[in-house]
Amino acid sequence: MRRMLHKAWPIHKTAGGLSRRGFLAGSAGLVVAGAARANLAVTPLQTAGPFYPIFKPVDSEANLTLLKGAPGPAKGEVIEVTGRVLSVKGHALPGAIVEIWQADSGGRYNHPLDIGGVKRDANFQGFAAVRTGADGAYRFRTIKPSFYDTGFGARTPHVHFYVNIEDGGDLTTQMYFPGEPLNDNDFVRLRLANEAEREAATAVLQTGDVPRFIFDIVMA
Repeated sequence: MRRMLHKAWPIHKTAGGLSRRGFLAGSAGLVVAGAARANLAVTPLQTAGPFYPIFKPVDSEANLTLLKGAPGPAKGEVIEVTGRVLSVKGHALPGAIVEIWQADSGGRYNHPLDIGGVKRDANFQGFAAVRTGADGAYRFRTIKPSFYDTGFGARTPHVHFYVNIEDGGDLTTQMYFPGEPLNDNDFVRLRLANEAEREAATAVLQTGDVPRFIFDIVMA
């Protein structure tokens, strides 16, 4: 069964610790800070699911496709997930911890309770944590996760997020991919109150060298 209580705690790791791969260099320029806006749609609270890491990997950098010490890159379609952490007034929230965890390209999590039939991709990091920059921006390079069967119904592809801001507020949520056939039948996504919440939990696709999914996180 894919159910257990979520236990989340912040990783005190700065963006400077991510420089070994040079991945975050220039990332602040990817998302241009705009004027403050009023009444942004708050990113909805969602379950952490059963596979938040029990032990966080030593390699928790922003590029999940290249695991330190692995013989090769992760399998699957390489994507970028990026955005900003914002207040409801549209103000950037710098220094926020942003964690993600997700299934690999075969639908398996790096977690001892995930005992699905597909072999886990040992070259996929599965979890990462960064701090937002001065403009509230974060950025990850990862693999597009596969759907998987829970025994209660199929889960559409998604990425889990945990965000902790400097004043102590936090949010656990999930990011969905636009246009996925399983979106409208996903039992977790259907728990969102209305279409506005579902839209707030869905990334915007921006094409480029690799698909880039823009997901701004608005804290209540």
